[in-house]
Amino acid sequence: MTAVSADVELAGASATVPRAAAHISTLTRRGGGYWMLMHPLGDPDDLDALYRVVFGGPEQATLPRDAPVTPAEVARALVAVHGAETELGRLHWGTRFSDATRQVTDYRHGRILVAGDAAHIHLPVGGQGLNLGVQDAMNLGWKLAAQVRGDAPSDLLDGYHAERHPVAARVLALTRAQSVLMSPPPGADDVRALRDIIVDLARLPDANRYLAGMMSGLDLRYDLDDPDPLVGARMVDLSLQTASGPTTVAALLRSGRGLLLELGSPPMRPGDVRIHPRVDHVIAGVIDSPVGNALGAAPGVDRVLVRPDGYVCWAGAGPAASPESALHRWFGASVPVSASAAAR
Repeated sequence: MTAVSADVELAGASATVPRAAAHISTLTRRGGGYWMLMHPLGDPDDLDALYRVVFGGPEQATLPRDAPVTPAEVARALVAVHGAETELGRLHWGTRFSDATRQVTDYRHGRILVAGDAAHIHLPVGGQGLNLGVQDAMNLGWKLAAQVRGDAPSDLLDGYHAERHPVAARVLALTRAQSVLMSPPPGADDVRALRDIIVDLARLPDANRYLAGMMSGLDLRYDLDDPDPLVGARMVDLSLQTASGPTTVAALLRSGRGLLLELGSPPMRPGDVRIHPRVDHVIAGVIDSPVGNALGAAPGVDRVLVRPDGYVCWAGAGPAASPESALHRWFGASVPVSASAAAR
């Protein structure tokens, strides 16, 4: 599958040209052997309004990957899909892309580590590559920093490949499936039948939620050798009330340090929890939300240890639960300090 993405100005527009941003399902049309996704990037009534067009057809299937995208090529696609009234005014830029799908076997080769498009390429449908690359960087960044400081556990950096490689493999499998469903081969009635079934399934709330989580990456859960459903999952950005005032989990993670979050109804006392010098210990109440429901965990969970990349690496319930082994695993050996001295 080969296609073009371009930003254009129009000199004329038929009634089928979208006048406002809308759901993607309403912005895709076919005509003259082409498919096209088109939507305005600003106010379409402005004289210099830009449109984003993404299209493919028989011409794009025959052109080499490095062939320049020309105004004539874009104009032909616009007319084929939206009629002769739709005239190209100006081509700002255009690029070709394909469904080429590749993944590096190992994300680490000694002192060399790869991330983002250096580690994986795929059909850019759905914009999943942006989230995938950013999450690579988030996962690698704090581990690399710990390695540079000299306080990383021995296998921390190796965990980058172990955690991120399966995530990219799943995205690549998803985009390959999307490519087939979006553009079935000629005569592939079986693929069209499968597409109809997928469309029906996507209308079911549970299936829609599953697909949305997979597309967005919000359903990601790393395998951290802990059966607790919260461990390995993305920490919910709770609204919190602390002794210093209201805050959020995201704000607390801006330091780039680990976070041991002790939840309950303030005011609370730090108790006897021993924490790590590279981990912030924060005691807070969750604003307008039961703790268990907010975390998607059992109601008894009242403490979570969050890595700098925002993923939970330990969860505990009650005063007897200790995060000490998790602190050692993720943040290295240290001389613990008392919670009463370090809590804020």
